[in-house]
Amino acid sequence: MDWNDLKPFLAVSRAGSLSGASAVLGVSTSTVSRRIEALETAIGTRLFKPHREGYHLTDAGRTLLPFAEKAETDIAALLRASKAPEDHLRPVLIEAPELLGQAVLLPALAVLLADHPALRIELNNSVRSISLRDEGPDIIFRLMRPTQGRYRTRRVAKIGFGFYASRDYVQRHGVPTDPQDLAGKRLIGWTDAFSHLIMAQWLNELAPHIAPSLRLTSLGSQMAAALEGLGWAVLPDFAARSTPLVRGLGKDYSLNCDLWMLVSEEAEDAPMVQVVKDRLVDALHSALASSGPRRNSANDVRSHPGV
Repeated sequence: MDWNDLKPFLAVSRAGSLSGASAVLGVSTSTVSRRIEALETAIGTRLFKPHREGYHLTDAGRTLLPFAEKAETDIAALLRASKAPEDHLRPVLIEAPELLGQAVLLPALAVLLADHPALRIELNNSVRSISLRDEGPDIIFRLMRPTQGRYRTRRVAKIGFGFYASRDYVQRHGVPTDPQDLAGKRLIGWTDAFSHLIMAQWLNELAPHIAPSLRLTSLGSQMAAALEGLGWAVLPDFAARSTPLVRGLGKDYSLNCDLWMLVSEEAEDAPMVQVVKDRLVDALHSALASSGPRRNSANDVRSHPGV
């Protein structure tokens, strides 16, 4: 079996069409079609069913797919290993939730880059997780433990979340002490595309009958909205405690999430990846060990009873 035939097979299975696969591979649709036919001839069975909306995998295609993905991963690992002597020239790739990256990782990376001037870093800050089946970052931080991908997984910390609003909003509308008090309050939530996030699910559990007045797509924008007095948002304690935001609900209403670190199996032995990983773990332990919710002062919680 020719690897050059497996690449178009994977591209069509992911894109769902010959045109989409050709755009990804940078070849013509006729070349993609010819490679697929060559692979089907070699295997002796059809791998796709053409439809008006695209190409669907047959049972044989679905059987072949995980083997093709493993071959892709192994070849990528081989290519990376062959470039090991030049490893110090490539950037260390990191993915992390945005506020964690901005408030904790970036200060640690600033010190690290000062200590290692030749080091290069690429940091992707996002709550939208990438696919772990493809060749991805060297180091990933996630709030949910993944079950796939060629990564070494380790729990490195816990992150606490709570309800936060601005002093101005609290003075005008009061501080909720239990979920029932959220009735009539403005909530800041997530768009439907991010409803799977732990923070979004927790908000829905505490206030299932209250639709957020404002739905956003990032923790950074939710913190900015809370600071502007637009309502209550579920925010990480380590980020909110350094702002004038006021925490609502009692201490029994806290969300504590495990933070997982994933290190690529192919990259974990690279010296600079080891250096970056160790420095970031130290920074996380230092920042999150004392990142509980800040106590509200009397001035913070003085409020009017009206909604």
